[in-house]
Amino acid sequence: MKKTLIALCMLFVAFNVQAQETEADKQAKAMELMSIKVDMKVDTELFTEVTPNTYVSESPKAVIMAMIVPETYENAKNKLESNLPPEFVVANKGEKMMNGVNVVFLEGTSKAQGVTINSTVYCFKRDADTCFMFMGMSEVGADQKYVDAIIAAGNSVVKKQ
Repeated sequence: MKKTLIALCMLFVAFNVQAQETEADKQAKAMELMSIKVDMKVDTELFTEVTPNTYVSESPKAVIMAMIVPETYENAKNKLESNLPPEFVVANKGEKMMNGVNVVFLEGTSKAQGVTINSTVYCFKRDADTCFMFMGMSEVGADQKYVDAIIAAGNSVVKKQ
């Protein structure tokens, strides 16, 4: 009995070490993927690049961001649908074809620091293990040119690989 308990403990420790290594590997992969420049056309008269793949406007507040995430398309889709913050109100969601690519999309509003923000998220497959994620956010009531610039940037990201 004592030997069986020791063997089970050793197996448990080995599994936990392997899981920790897998999580560390996943975090390293995520950091590596975040450093890859995403091909995206952004109106630089309205938005300034603050980090690779992230652009902000001065006023009104608007943000454009793209990244590669270390998730399969199905996992990313499930997380996108189930991990929404409670203050996010979904206006529209689903899957659609954009530029010949199957895209999961999410549109809605949220409040941050007393400001209501319109948000659009696109997610589509990059390869078997990774996805592209695009996010565009603007203050409610922002000039249409900011909204149009976010839509154009999102369309420029979504393309067949």
